[in-house]
Amino acid sequence: MIRVKFGMLVLALAAFTFFATTAKAEDHVGPHKGAIVEWGEEEYHLELVPDAKTGILTVYVYGGEADLKKAKTKPIEAKTLVLAIKGGKTLKLEAKPSKDDPEGKSSIFTAKDDLFTKDTKLEGSVSGKVGAKAYTGDFKQK
Repeated sequence: MIRVKFGMLVLALAAFTFFATTAKAEDHVGPHKGAIVEWGEEEYHLELVPDAKTGILTVYVYGGEADLKKAKTKPIEAKTLVLAIKGGKTLKLEAKPSKDDPEGKSSIFTAKDDLFTKDTKLEGSVSGKVGAKAYTGDFKQK
């Protein structure tokens, strides 16, 4: 009887931990008040910031949670990322290195589309490759 109760407690804690960590990236907003995408196990965080006036979506790349909180970008070796919007639209995000990014790396990616001029809450994923490792993470604007 005690083993069964203990086992159920362990399962309940595991389920809580799973749901708490799964929802974590979606619950965050970044330094620019954008939606957050998590890549890997806290390896990278991406912040999606749409500008309704220009129709440009800017994606900032950060390292772990501490980098995100400090707004410390982390340049990656990638020329493009892929933004997949729920409903079927896919866009290529082009590297736009900041003046502080080392040659061949970028911490900022952008795409321009009329979709970003609307006051629509977007949902989808961002995919990319850093070195030989592929990443994909989901987002949902609030």
